[in-house]
Amino acid sequence: TVIDDVAEAPRLTESASAVFAVLAGAGSATRPQLASLAGLSKPTVSSAVAELESARLAAHSGTASGVTGRSAAVYGLGPAAGAVLAVDLGPALTRVRGCALDGTLLAQATGTRDEAADVVREALAALPAGAPLRTVVVAVGDVTARDKEGARMRPATAKAGPVFDAMAVALPPGVPVH
Repeated sequence: TVIDDVAEAPRLTESASAVFAVLAGAGSATRPQLASLAGLSKPTVSSAVAELESARLAAHSGTASGVTGRSAAVYGLGPAAGAVLAVDLGPALTRVRGCALDGTLLAQATGTRDEAADVVREALAALPAGAPLRTVVVAVGDVTARDKEGARMRPATAKAGPVFDAMAVALPPGVPVH
């Protein structure tokens, strides 16, 4: 099942977890930017980045050069950072999107409600190889209940919008979930 395929995250040091959280929020950054945003020293960030790179949670993605000084390496999320899957199970259509933790769209699929399982499989198959699935979120827009007479009705909580069901996020320890 999809739930069984959710990846377990590696144990990271506190500084690597902090740098990972900053990198996931920023999308990409240089070591000096990571140090500033995480409130850590440059040597601590260098060690944290090395730890993240060895776990494939961060990867060198280019260089940035300023007006003066030397070029700085730019880092982004690595392939082991993983992906999340969002499933919108509507009354008529099922829409599925798979995104990297930085929000980059990796896969999407759409089909009828009756094809929901196939649509989810299609999106899962389109995720990059080696990108572990970190979480799955399902939104169900047509939740109904039966009243005392047995007639179908929408619960009062559903009037405000879809009801959400989500499973726990398996991110590295210490990474804040927003």
